[in-house]
Amino acid sequence: MQSYKNRLGVTYYLPDFGPPVRWLMTVTPGDADLPTLYYFECDGENLGCRAIHVYADGRMFLAYPGGLDGDLLPEGELPMAKDAGDGDLQTRDITKVEFEALWSVLSRLLEDPSESRTGP
Repeated sequence: MQSYKNRLGVTYYLPDFGPPVRWLMTVTPGDADLPTLYYFECDGENLGCRAIHVYADGRMFLAYPGGLDGDLLPEGELPMAKDAGDGDLQTRDITKVEFEALWSVLSRLLEDPSESRTGP
């Protein structure tokens, strides 16, 4: 199993992921009733390969093995959309195109901190 280091230099291990087969979005209540959005790319065993975290206060993280925020990847299986009906957690499947579009935009924004997030 390959090892990774998080931004604090702590070594951690993740399972060897297969090809992605599912993408989902989860909305959870956050501080002061503002939602937090999580986007996940999942493998065949329903484990997260990549994740996008978007908080109501404007913080955004891209989590992937070996990345600065790789320690933000979920450790266990992710819920199925039909299993997540507890009222506080809303989960739905999204398309690969939706996930890749968001990943592409956020990776460019987070790569260059001098780039304006509100446009010219």
